[in-house]
Amino acid sequence: MTETSAPGSVRAVVGDPGELLDRAGRAPEPTEFVVTPERLHRRNLKRRLAERASPRSSLRLTDATAIAAQLLDAAADPSETIDRIDRLKHVEAILRRDTEANDRLRAAFGSDLPARAETIAAAHSRVGEMTGWDEQRLDALAAVADELPTVAGRDTKDVLAGVRALERGLVDRAGSVHSREALLPAAADALRDRPALWREAFPATDRLSVAGVSVVDAPLSELIGAVAPAGVEVTLSLRPGTGPSIVERLPNRFEEPVTFEESQPSPVLTSAELVADTPEEEARLAAALVAAHLRNGASPSDVLVVARDAAEYERSLTRAAARHEVKLAVWAQLPVEQTVPYRQFASVCGLLGTDEPTLDELLAPIEFHWVPPAAGDDATAWPLATDNVGDLRAGLSAVSESDSPALSLAEWDGRLATAVDEAEIAPADSASLRKLIDWAREQPDTPEPAALHRTFRPLVEAGREVTLPTVFEADAADLARTSRYARALSRLEELLTDTRAKYQEWLDTGDVPRSWLAVADLAERVVTTRPGRREHANAAAVDVIDATDAWLREAPHVVAVGLVDGVWPRRVESVFPDALRQAVVAGDSAAAGRLAVPGRWTAAREVDHLASGLGAASETLACTRYRRDREGTTRERSPLLADVPTRTVDESAVQSLLATGALPDALAATGGAAR
Repeated sequence: MTETSAPGSVRAVVGDPGELLDRAGRAPEPTEFVVTPERLHRRNLKRRLAERASPRSSLRLTDATAIAAQLLDAAADPSETIDRIDRLKHVEAILRRDTEANDRLRAAFGSDLPARAETIAAAHSRVGEMTGWDEQRLDALAAVADELPTVAGRDTKDVLAGVRALERGLVDRAGSVHSREALLPAAADALRDRPALWREAFPATDRLSVAGVSVVDAPLSELIGAVAPAGVEVTLSLRPGTGPSIVERLPNRFEEPVTFEESQPSPVLTSAELVADTPEEEARLAAALVAAHLRNGASPSDVLVVARDAAEYERSLTRAAARHEVKLAVWAQLPVEQTVPYRQFASVCGLLGTDEPTLDELLAPIEFHWVPPAAGDDATAWPLATDNVGDLRAGLSAVSESDSPALSLAEWDGRLATAVDEAEIAPADSASLRKLIDWAREQPDTPEPAALHRTFRPLVEAGREVTLPTVFEADAADLARTSRYARALSRLEELLTDTRAKYQEWLDTGDVPRSWLAVADLAERVVTTRPGRREHANAAAVDVIDATDAWLREAPHVVAVGLVDGVWPRRVESVFPDALRQAVVAGDSAAAGRLAVPGRWTAAREVDHLASGLGAASETLACTRYRRDREGTTRERSPLLADVPTRTVDESAVQSLLATGALPDALAATGGAAR
């Protein structure tokens, strides 16, 4: 790049992203930024480069927000965004106001706007994705709404007016770059004003690659449109389903001319198609295929299972694989709020935050495996068995004057002593509950942020040292419960750190009282808005992943599950009227053509996912589906398979696979599936 920042270029490539691998090399500083939408995509890229023994010091794997923030820092402009938790807090506060804009939102979403805060925030995000909050694009969106049928047009205009006011309120409360949708256009504006800013921020970097994306939204296109004139070569590596429609709109969004190339992707293998009667039978089919490949000499890393949503198949696949003694690593976000360690955390907060807990609130921590810190020689008594908890409940109920008394901890201690004296509770059981009561009375009533770790870190350690071994001893051969429990403990440690930081922030701004109930509420917000990583790596297990996460990955044998209409592809959903979604996706008018299409709005994204999942196979490929769902409703074959070369496996071969583990001829090692 020269001192005068000679103009760069924008190049769009639809198809095989392999050229990205070819450009990797050795350099003292990164010369190319690689932006991918998913962390796993970056992991896959590193994996492929490692398999090729390619150096990658010339590449910096990052995301667009990091680039934008560094540009704004170099310009001495604000660059700090707020996270989704804080954004929802501000959204709820703005929605409580009595304003004309909120009246229009009530017409679309109902009278209780704070209760619909997440839905309204989603609508706000969709508008940001379509327009980047650019006034001309906002006017174009309003023009599209004017052409809609009466009811859809009115609802769209109400939502649009409301979220535009919401954006102004967020800017007032949280700053001009509070979100990604505001940050990227701000960096673009700074770069247009001073093109030399790129070289000041990134002296050695003269190339930007945006790879593996199914959407180039307005904020990202704003940044790209400013980067190229600053002398940077921009490459958009697009996916086969959404890529062509993205390319059609690029001339409307960039001042720089766009060079378009459609590379020829590697042909997909002919797939063996296996059909089961029910979802459970399909899972058994998929597990049998995996086990057969392993018996034929494949290593776990040679086999990959892909699904539209891996989490939906986690339980059935894990159960089916256990019959073959096959271990699976399902790369799905752990539903932390449903795990025993998290429920223990929430119940302890509830107990500590309540002056007069009920019997259920008193016993809940023990039900969810509370173990006293440093249990020591007494560790074998913990966690308390379900029957023992039941005895405590029955004994305390027998000496209570009402069905659901609410008492202080001191009063419950006295009630416990009475139950022991009257032989309603065994002394050993009473000692366990008394330890909880004594421990709870030692904790602060109004916790400082540091109290979160002082209170809960010893409980997490006790869970790992005492409870986890008991879970392991009672677990099945696949150790699924042990793995889930261990992951939940690790996630709880992260949750403590995140919640403590947010609790400190909100105390400083006066947004919450100093209380355990406030801690519990914040933790619930954190766990539902920051679901955590999907990583669950295990070299001895077969990976089960979302198909989109298979982008740039390669495995000899791939099994794709759930090729059922309504499962894959999924039905497209939107918080806006469907008439608006269809108009924006079609892009038939000049106004609609100026708008970016949100990724959630297009069925073509499902094609991208399928292409990544099936394209990962290098030797054999199998697709499975079922005929009837769990309610007995007939389910049709996925329409996506119409464009996939398939060979149906007959029923006798399917039964042979299930009975003897023999691979169908279409997947046999000697033949495989032809490309």
